[in-house]
Amino acid sequence: MARINIISTGGTIANTERGLISVEEVIQSLPQIREFADVDVTEVCRIRAGSIRLDHWLAIARAAAEAGDSSDVDGIIITHGTFTLEETAYFLHLTVHTNKPIVCVASQRMHDAIGNDGDRNLLDAVRVAINPGAKGSGVLVVLHEEIHSAREVVKTNQRPGGFASPNHGLLGHIESDQVSFYRSVTRHHTYQSEFDITQIRDLPRVDIIAAYVGADDTTARACIEAGARGLVVQGYAFSGSPAITQRETLERIAASGIPVVLASRGGGGRVPVIADDPFIQADTLTAPKARILLMLGLNSHANSREIQRMFSEY
Repeated sequence: MARINIISTGGTIANTERGLISVEEVIQSLPQIREFADVDVTEVCRIRAGSIRLDHWLAIARAAAEAGDSSDVDGIIITHGTFTLEETAYFLHLTVHTNKPIVCVASQRMHDAIGNDGDRNLLDAVRVAINPGAKGSGVLVVLHEEIHSAREVVKTNQRPGGFASPNHGLLGHIESDQVSFYRSVTRHHTYQSEFDITQIRDLPRVDIIAAYVGADDTTARACIEAGARGLVVQGYAFSGSPAITQRETLERIAASGIPVVLASRGGGGRVPVIADDPFIQADTLTAPKARILLMLGLNSHANSREIQRMFSEY
């Protein structure tokens, strides 16, 4: 029997009308899990996803790395709220050095709600975590019988089925008779990554600013004054360009040695790399995920050229 370590953080999957409960209580209503694996639970925190902070990321990643190093653990599941699931998953995808399956799971409806989807999602997460296809695939996100890569997945709405991987699609499905993988992850992650949670003590401040009609440089200047060591622009599709009234200040910031990354607000397609451009291009990453990669690059003391290389590899 496989042994799974469930790292719990809270979120709707463990939420009820009477408040957040433990994952042990959730599991009590799912005896079917024991048919697939023995499970142990490590509670890192018990909060809603909108309350996740950077120190929670570090704690979750360290717990996952410890489980990955344990000979008694065959797979790892992280229960999480949906608001920030895609960000936590991508941080783990880049920093936890293990080829063991890591599956993040959540729900859109509370545990005691009519039509609760969390129980099925958690059972599916166990089935994925024990499947050979999950090994070495980086961090996976499982909801609504779908398997997503942490790099690609985004929350699109509040309904069951409200997660998508718009650029490159699903990795697979969980069906009644089997777990089916149809696509693999080619970008660097987990055991291939140059970022290692055991070497990370804190994360630098990186802020996101948006391009829109009438935008000026007020936000960019305020972020730098507040101590930001990097900026991500959620810019116009396709190129991630800032508003023209933001550009001059952003170019000065980039010239000063503070990296500025351009991500497309359209959510689809790649931001092309332009030779001699003062900015870094985010490839297909959303602005929140580009922020995570930029934080890790800055934590590694990488220069702009190295950070651009990271965006092309991760």
